[in-house]
Amino acid sequence: MNPKLVSADKKGRAPDKAFRAREFGRVVALTRNHRRGLVLGLIITVGFAGLHTISIAGTFPIFQVLLEEEGLHGWIDRAVVEDRLGMTLAPLVDGDVARVIKVDGNGVASAGGIGPGDEVRSPDDLLSKPFFDSLATAEDGAELKLLTGPPGSLREVSLRGGPLGTETKALRWVSTLLPPDGPDTKLRTLGIILGFVVCIVILANVLRFVGEILVASAVLRSMMDLRDLLYERILHLPMSYFSGIETSDLVTRFVQDVQEIQRGLVTLFGKAIREPLRAMFLIGLGLLVDWRVTLTIVVIVPITVVVFLAVGRKAKNANRRLLIVYGNMIGALTTSLQNLRVVKSYTAEAHEQKSLDIVDKRMLKQQLKLARLDAFLSPMMETLAVLAGSVLTVWLASRVLDQTLSLSKFAGLGVALSMLFDPLRKLTDVYVRIQRSTAGAERIFSILDHPPETSDSANAKEIEPLQRSIEIDDVSFTYPGATTPALDRVSLTIAMGETIAIVGPNGCGKTTLVSMLPRLFDPDSGEIRFDGFGIRNSTLSSLRRQIGLVSQDAVVFAGTPVENIGYGTSDTEGATGTDRARAEDASRRAYADEFIGALPGGYEATLGERGTTLSGGQRQRLAIARAIYRDAPVLIFDEATSQIDAESEQKIQTALRDFSRGRTTIIIAHRLSTIQFADRIVVMDAGKVADAGTHKELYDRCQLYKTLCDTQFVAEPVA
Repeated sequence: MNPKLVSADKKGRAPDKAFRAREFGRVVALTRNHRRGLVLGLIITVGFAGLHTISIAGTFPIFQVLLEEEGLHGWIDRAVVEDRLGMTLAPLVDGDVARVIKVDGNGVASAGGIGPGDEVRSPDDLLSKPFFDSLATAEDGAELKLLTGPPGSLREVSLRGGPLGTETKALRWVSTLLPPDGPDTKLRTLGIILGFVVCIVILANVLRFVGEILVASAVLRSMMDLRDLLYERILHLPMSYFSGIETSDLVTRFVQDVQEIQRGLVTLFGKAIREPLRAMFLIGLGLLVDWRVTLTIVVIVPITVVVFLAVGRKAKNANRRLLIVYGNMIGALTTSLQNLRVVKSYTAEAHEQKSLDIVDKRMLKQQLKLARLDAFLSPMMETLAVLAGSVLTVWLASRVLDQTLSLSKFAGLGVALSMLFDPLRKLTDVYVRIQRSTAGAERIFSILDHPPETSDSANAKEIEPLQRSIEIDDVSFTYPGATTPALDRVSLTIAMGETIAIVGPNGCGKTTLVSMLPRLFDPDSGEIRFDGFGIRNSTLSSLRRQIGLVSQDAVVFAGTPVENIGYGTSDTEGATGTDRARAEDASRRAYADEFIGALPGGYEATLGERGTTLSGGQRQRLAIARAIYRDAPVLIFDEATSQIDAESEQKIQTALRDFSRGRTTIIIAHRLSTIQFADRIVVMDAGKVADAGTHKELYDRCQLYKTLCDTQFVAEPVA
């Protein structure tokens, strides 16, 4: 077990500091098939943000009722008068004087000669509060008389009030729903306002719940599509791809990397949209109250962006390394657990534990780095928020003291701004999560972007069942990363119905050569032809339907014996009726029926993962039954009888002689009895064909074959 930290997809990667906009865009594009639910969820999220802001706005009338002498109705009347006359008034002083703070340049008040600092009173010395009520309830365009001017030199002016805006009309309508101002009605008014706020909060959170469910559903379905797409691509990658990547790394991409993308998308369509919307609406509310609230944003946002960018890049790099080490850990665990018998037999428990500890410590290092980055952001944002909030509070308090800002507005702005810091705080991990998701996306897209095994060309044809011969013409092949060719200009012709055995020392290219026939690998040079037709120009499906393969490592899938025997044939779904009879016949011919019948449930028994409930010989016989069931015209047996006991091998050899009659059969074996069964024996050495002939011919003239027979071939099956 090798605990080294290795990345199989490091080449061609952008610099670690770059924000991978392309991968980010592709991650977002994964949701396009489920965009309806996603868009609806986002629309509902906008509704939540708006209602949340309305609930915060409800604090303004609450503070107006509790803190201001003029009361809620007086505040509304003053707001209506300000809108109608185009000026800003300070709250009433001693109940009968209003002071002008600001005058709009094109408003009615400006045209009447009213300026900042002037007082506004009733022309008949009525109290200003009832006078404001009369101004507020007057019809649009009605003549309005009032006393105005600097203190001590008031004059009477006659003005025609302008039309009210939508917001002011809404305020007037709201005032009709509330009891009049008075000491005895404050509690009742407060209860009505709080009831309204509670209803808005409930509705807002219902919308948030529905929106998050819709977004989560769209993202989870998109991840299911991604896993399907990833699995489909992996199944169609050329075998050469897998020589440079560990299986555990592929499993990590399925599990951990997809999960990182899922978290990133949920964050992107959740917090990354919801919280900025909340912040925008709250800023809008603050601007309605006092535009100077934007000073807070000017102070916080640039610093926040710089912090996000720096931490996000570090998090992305740390997460990429974590995913790689996570794959190494899965590989280490899988290797140890699958080979636990060997580990125990060689008392290597301590060695395996130490090796896993090395990988685990590297994973811990990256996890701690991510934990430090996550832990840094929230305190940093809170510190910035407190600093900016303190400066803003002092500034707003100074305006209250010089009477340019009412106490209720001061309190309301404090609530709005404190709530503004909440979405900013929640945004602290958004960029980090998105960066972490792009790290996972890079690894997944490196697979999706890898060219699949040579797909059918536009001129590809269905290849007909073999009639004459298989021609291997001057074929050479070198594995990726290797310096020595596995096959070096191999030429061989195999006649239809001929049985040949391929022998040679380990690593001579036997398995590589037979892997060329179903195009598990394509030659670097040379050509393979079926009846004179180049297999590169045939469809893969029609080519592979002609070949039945039994490998040295007998593969058994989780499922029933019937499902395993009929594996890869489209007509075996359900495995009943004729298929069951066909599977049982193949099983009997491979002498697998005798142990299948002894299983609990027989042909419907559930076999364990990788066939762990079966012995090596039983797995091999089941694999041979699968090849017989496939009934292909070309059979390849790669050490197919290596794990069969003596009695079973004699029976299987008899079955193979019968089954291979009229079929083209290629056998790789080390048993002399199996080799002698062949019509012709091909001797390979160092990727080349050294000789070919019958057993007697080769034994007499080929020194390599004679040496193999005398030193390596098993003369008789060992029980």
